[in-house]
Amino acid sequence: MIEIQDERERSLFEHFPISVLESKLYLQGWEMEGIRSIKQFVRGVKGWLSDQEGEFLYLLAKQVPQRQAMVEIGSWEGKSTIWLAKGSLAGNKNIVYAIDPHCRSEAHLSEGEANTEGIFRENIHKAGVNHIIVPLVKKSEEVARNWRKDVGLLWIDGSHEYEDVKRDFQLWEPHLSPLGFIAFHDRDHPGPLKVIREHILRSNRFFDITVCDRILAARKSTNYGI
Repeated sequence: MIEIQDERERSLFEHFPISVLESKLYLQGWEMEGIRSIKQFVRGVKGWLSDQEGEFLYLLAKQVPQRQAMVEIGSWEGKSTIWLAKGSLAGNKNIVYAIDPHCRSEAHLSEGEANTEGIFRENIHKAGVNHIIVPLVKKSEEVARNWRKDVGLLWIDGSHEYEDVKRDFQLWEPHLSPLGFIAFHDRDHPGPLKVIREHILRSNRFFDITVCDRILAARKSTNYGI
């Protein structure tokens, strides 16, 4: 149970359908058959992303401007990666950098999986999106150390421990471009929720805060740092 701390949080933490997104984020009629096809495919990919959340990521990825990277922290077997890549292909065809060590995480232990890299690569190949995805089989802090690209979409869905989520945010948010999207999965888990409260809800650095199922997304202000 989430303890709502004020009325602003109450409005944000209720479930909103995708239709409340700003007018730029919508599906064209010709895309609906493709969306149905993606939903059908990802049902065979293990993960914890709902169809609605996947469609939401597709819509965000579609809006990322040209020559801006999309960074995913936590890929597992590729369910969210595929949605991001399909959205990118419908938009400006930006590269999705999928960061995951693919072994020895809490999820691997709880799910009895030794290593998920092989099935991840197989899934993105079968989905026909491997050409637009760069798998980075490392921890996010290792990748961040030498990162130089502008990020248009930052998707944080790695370890849900507070210190881990905070570290992912603090390492990667500086690379997020003004007006870029940041999105957290499992916004109701204690770790992500605390980071969201501290760095998104109580900050003037982000706007257009949107909730879809267990995802909370926001855009970085152009006045950040002023």
